Amino acid sequence: MIALVRRSFWAKLHRYLGLAMLALLFVIALTGSVMAFEHEIDAWLNPELLRTGHTLAPLPTDELVARVERADARLRVSFVPLDGRPGEALELRVAPRVDAANGQPYELSFDRLLVDPSSAKVLGQRRWGALIFDRAHVVSMLYLLHRKLQLPDPWGMWVTGGVALSWLITSLVGACLTLPRRRARPGEFWQRWKPAWKIKSGARWQRTTFDMHRAVALWSLPVALVAALSGVYFNLGHEVFKPVVSLFGAITPNPAQTLPRLANGEQRTPVLGIEEAVAQARTHLPPSAQGFVPWYAMHLPRQGVYRIAFKEEGMRERALRLRYEQVFIDDQSGEAKGMNGYDSGTGADRFLMWQYPLHSGKVLGLGGRLLVCALGLMTALLCATGLLVWWSRRRSGARQQASLSA
Repeated sequence: MIALVRRSFWAKLHRYLGLAMLALLFVIALTGSVMAFEHEIDAWLNPELLRTGHTLAPLPTDELVARVERADARLRVSFVPLDGRPGEALELRVAPRVDAANGQPYELSFDRLLVDPSSAKVLGQRRWGALIFDRAHVVSMLYLLHRKLQLPDPWGMWVTGGVALSWLITSLVGACLTLPRRRARPGEFWQRWKPAWKIKSGARWQRTTFDMHRAVALWSLPVALVAALSGVYFNLGHEVFKPVVSLFGAITPNPAQTLPRLANGEQRTPVLGIEEAVAQARTHLPPSAQGFVPWYAMHLPRQGVYRIAFKEEGMRERALRLRYEQVFIDDQSGEAKGMNGYDSGTGADRFLMWQYPLHSGKVLGLGGRLLVCALGLMTALLCATGLLVWWSRRRSGARQQASLSA
């Protein structure tokens, strides 16, 4: 009797927690399938923005930035990719400069510029995540829909983080509910559990729907647990994930959040150019990372530092390539102000850095991304079949109640 009561409790928890998050998880799952191939989809939708049509040699980084800033004095380039590929545009992040006439930042309708790296010609512009219904903004809109359901911070992060945590719990509880109810003898366990992994043929649609829900959940469980856990990290990292991880190892604070700001809100102009900053930053890399290639350069004017990132060759493109290092250096002197990376970090730091490659599937290269795409579709199917199972059982219960009342 006690076991039946416990099972009833867990079954209700699985049912009602699943129903509570069902609609949101459906949206997150489908958009996650798209995000597995976001760059390819973006390039397909916007070839005129992301393709240059030639493979001419790129300009030096400092000259490229200088030309872009001269062309529009209202902006400064805040982020430059350093791993551009022949034939592809560079997507620069830009921020408004302060208007000397009134002391206020200029108003910009965009925060990204797509430029030809060989000439600094602007091919297009867009605002990341903005609700603008055109091809240029489709992928970034879907990204923010997946990440925080297009809700304002911090509510969007909390809601999607709550969905990820609920998904993790319901997946574990649901898997436990599929286990044989009676204790199996040695060698019999799999024979009793095996039907849960199959869909019975020739059954009524209610039974087929239930079998599909259970079997798909079991077959996708390992990948779903990884995706749900990493989803908690991305959306409830400071609130839940990092405090738990810190119980098992030290987490290095990210210098981007901990470096002090300049006095009086000053935003100073760097003395070092980006190319010199990259060369200075490389001298601070750990010996094991000296062969890494430049990834991106980001200027943080309020702290007066450059954030220079390096990555191992093939990172997030080939299987098990995920190591990178970020060096924070003073934009006037080149003095090292902080480090954040795989080789220079702690075991807990490395565990956190595994979360994005696992969540996106990039830890396994193309095969991993296909797996994540399939998981999104299977999770959406689980949402649909879960709703049908609940509805059919509720309708059946209502009919039984009506017949007893009659």
